[in-house]
Amino acid sequence: MTRDLLRREAEAILCRETGAEAVARLCPRCGSSVHGRPLVDGGAHVSLSYARDLVAVAWSWAGPVGIDVELGDRLEWTRLEALLKAGGEGIADRLADPVDLPDVPTAVLPMPDGYVGTLVGQDVSWRLAGPGAPAAATST
Repeated sequence: MTRDLLRREAEAILCRETGAEAVARLCPRCGSSVHGRPLVDGGAHVSLSYARDLVAVAWSWAGPVGIDVELGDRLEWTRLEALLKAGGEGIADRLADPVDLPDVPTAVLPMPDGYVGTLVGQDVSWRLAGPGAPAAATST
């Protein structure tokens, strides 16, 4: 499954679960709507992440949220990236700068074999989708 198809699946989940009509993008660095942080109407905070044939989506009305999934054993990396997403920045924004991470709860996600993932935020719901996702990959 291509990244574009995974993105469409992720956006459909976010619209269905948050009641949003569409998922928009906004890059905090350049203001582009072609790439950047996902946004939905209705007040939900959202995040998504891709790893090969898997997409992870997360949302919360309680505050900032971040999710990251990776292939292999890069669990600490998923924690860092999810925290940066919750803080409103991507990893590219912080590679050369000192990292000031938000003080929000983190949780290791139960993932399919070969993947690792971290969820960041309070009162967060999440889903996995795509060919790599198990049938019952949900949590609230």
